[in-house]
Amino acid sequence: MGINRHSLEAVKTISVNGGCIELRCYRPHCIEAAERIPLLVTHGGPGGSSVGLYDALHPLADQRPTMFYDQLGSFASPADLLQEQMTLKRFATEPLCILDQLSISRAHVFGHSWGGAVMTQFCLDHPDRVAALLLSSPLLSTQRWIADCNQLIKNIQLELGESVNLENEFERRHFCRSDRDTDQKALRCERQRGNTKLYEQMWGPSEFEHHGMLNDLDLFPNFRDLSTPTLLTCGEHDTATPETMQDARSAIGDHARLEVLKDAGHKTYVDRNQALIAVVNDFLNQLD
Repeated sequence: MGINRHSLEAVKTISVNGGCIELRCYRPHCIEAAERIPLLVTHGGPGGSSVGLYDALHPLADQRPTMFYDQLGSFASPADLLQEQMTLKRFATEPLCILDQLSISRAHVFGHSWGGAVMTQFCLDHPDRVAALLLSSPLLSTQRWIADCNQLIKNIQLELGESVNLENEFERRHFCRSDRDTDQKALRCERQRGNTKLYEQMWGPSEFEHHGMLNDLDLFPNFRDLSTPTLLTCGEHDTATPETMQDARSAIGDHARLEVLKDAGHKTYVDRNQALIAVVNDFLNQLD
């Protein structure tokens, strides 16, 4: 096990529309690294937590100031959200609140899954505040996500028959492919931290069943307005499929880069942890 080259500098409370969110700030020990543009990271869900992301991706904080936050209504930022607060636009104001209250002019922003939608919307709303946009297995269109998942489900049923335990097989193939005990334990902890009520209200009962409030989410028509350097990453077997991510990269343009991580599902930061860290660091190092 390597030794961290960073320390927890502060745990801050940030005021946002509807309540307060918790932000954990990490600072590299190296002076040169500490002076780089900071990286702001958020989780999926809705209703997930960035605790698991830090556990997996903490080496990123060796290279630059790195901040992890839990969105309002999530594990470290508890709140009972009103229906009118459960919108992508409102969630996308939280990164602005963080940067403003910490007097940070620009940051690299990283979002996983639903967090990718949040950070994309923030970048569209405030491009002057974003140095680079990093989208890890992002939700970019609800209808495309469901169509992709339906095809993955059809493939499973064609191969194994209608009687297969669909949820278990789908998770094994497309959510997290690692069967290591430590990884499965980490996933169980992530689930325990999740706000199931918020997830079901905004999304639905499972990754491949949508009955929530995000039915109209579709960022593809806005990609032509993105001028920020963008990194898209996904797993080879991801629910954020390589085909959809390639379409996103093409729609964004030449300033976007796509990396597909071999033999990974949606939890790329678990299945191909070191590879994802290396891709992110390489991308950001080219911008420093």
